[in-house]
Amino acid sequence: MLDTQYFDQLLIILAAALASAVIFRRLYVPSIVAYLVAGAVIGPSVMGWIDEPQQFSFLAEFGVVFLLFALGLEFSVPKLLRLKGPVFGVGSAQVLLCMLIFGSATYLWGASVESAFVIAGALALSSTAIVTKELSTLGEVHTDHGRLSIGVLLFQDLVAVVLLIVIPVLGASSGADLGTALGVALVKGLLLAAILLAVGRWVLPIVYREVAKSQSSEIFVLSTLVIVMVAAWVTHAAGLSMALGAFVTGMMLGECHYKHQIESDIRGFRDILLGLFFVTVGMNVDASMLVEYAPRIILFTLALVALKALIIAVLIRLLGYPAKPAAQSGLILSEAGEFGLALLTIAVSYGLLPNEQASFIMIVAVLSMALSPFLIRYGHHVVARWLKPSKLDTDDGTTANDQEKLVLVGGYGRVGKAVVRLLALQEVPYLVIERDPEVVAAARKQGIRITYGDCTEMSILSTCGIGSARLALLSFDTLDHATEVIEHIRSADVTTPLMIRLPDSAGVDELIALGANHLFPEMVEATISAVTNVSTLLSLDDTLTQQLENELRSEGL
Repeated sequence: MLDTQYFDQLLIILAAALASAVIFRRLYVPSIVAYLVAGAVIGPSVMGWIDEPQQFSFLAEFGVVFLLFALGLEFSVPKLLRLKGPVFGVGSAQVLLCMLIFGSATYLWGASVESAFVIAGALALSSTAIVTKELSTLGEVHTDHGRLSIGVLLFQDLVAVVLLIVIPVLGASSGADLGTALGVALVKGLLLAAILLAVGRWVLPIVYREVAKSQSSEIFVLSTLVIVMVAAWVTHAAGLSMALGAFVTGMMLGECHYKHQIESDIRGFRDILLGLFFVTVGMNVDASMLVEYAPRIILFTLALVALKALIIAVLIRLLGYPAKPAAQSGLILSEAGEFGLALLTIAVSYGLLPNEQASFIMIVAVLSMALSPFLIRYGHHVVARWLKPSKLDTDDGTTANDQEKLVLVGGYGRVGKAVVRLLALQEVPYLVIERDPEVVAAARKQGIRITYGDCTEMSILSTCGIGSARLALLSFDTLDHATEVIEHIRSADVTTPLMIRLPDSAGVDELIALGANHLFPEMVEATISAVTNVSTLLSLDDTLTQQLENELRSEGL
């Protein structure tokens, strides 16, 4: 039977996480910071409601694993190659320079060489979660500064993977054996990563195709959890970090066409685990240091933000980018990140970093992360005062973001195929969402951009980016289901135009009142009607559209 004290403390952790998340959300402070503060408050250094945080260390371990899995899922090798300038140019120089400066400063502060290395690596990284969320909210992912920031973050993710390999070795080896141990660990890490990626490329798609046939989100979640934990166990058994296996697993699943369904199904479970992880990290922070060393902590925080912003802005400018996106990127990436907190936690567990030093650095990191949303949202006002608009900015009101927006096509049946032909003919970016794994596999062989998922689930639509889409064409079997999904979409403040296909014309007025823009029933020439409406909404070439309509009529659609 569950120990009552253990149950009480777990209840306190969950309640504190909930309360802090609600409060900090109203203050527009990231939930990561909220969880860290909640942990510090209930921990032994403040209220003392959780007097032995070590008994919940397993939550931290699970949290690190799923944090790295989530980051791996978002990691994209094609994007890495597409943004090779910001990634390998700015990213490599930024990490090396920041690590050199921060490492030297902490070593002079009195830290050991190993501690200085870990602290420098942790502070050189920025927050992928905060930056991507804020840029997405502001619609700036595809702007100059958005692309530069994402490129640098991609390189930082690569560095974090290397640090995941190095930290356990530093904790287990010393002296003359260190070089040999590092070499063995790197070779072992690369070999395991190659094996896991090969499994992900050729084995997991077959596994997920069979899982998808069950049409069960429960089986999908369980399958993903088992795969992540097996990969983590494999790397741990090889003497490497469990988080490394989770990251590589996320990478390989992120490149398969089941990514969006995986991300959607596991999101709730993942977010809870990550929240508990950050609460656990907060419980191990000595919050009394915030009072005892307040001036020093504030000075270190401001120095961290200012130095990173300056280093990144100067490096981007030196590589030939305009001053405005360079300055904005510097402000966007000036904070520490969740990856850095995870590395500090791992380093403490390996005895590389004293608790006192770790607490101090974590407090500085958390404060910088709390400042980050405000720097991202309002920093451009400061930049605009001092710098002229970038020459790369568009003058016709069409931003890069407008050009990159997708059209979401729900279902790859008769109507979906016709609409995709129209979009491909006129070179409009699109993404098809289809729940039949056999159809998905066949379409991908034909070069169709398609992902597995149920387009009638709001979570899938959110994951696929309905909030920033140019248009969403969705098909429903029943009026009730269409009503439910449209209500969810519009209640989430999504203004994307919606084209809805229904079995018949019943309930059309009701759906239009809820926020649907165009509806067409399943009837004769429904396919051509859909093509015409899509072309009109997107202002596509009339001649090419008419040509396709004639082809569809001749094909009997």
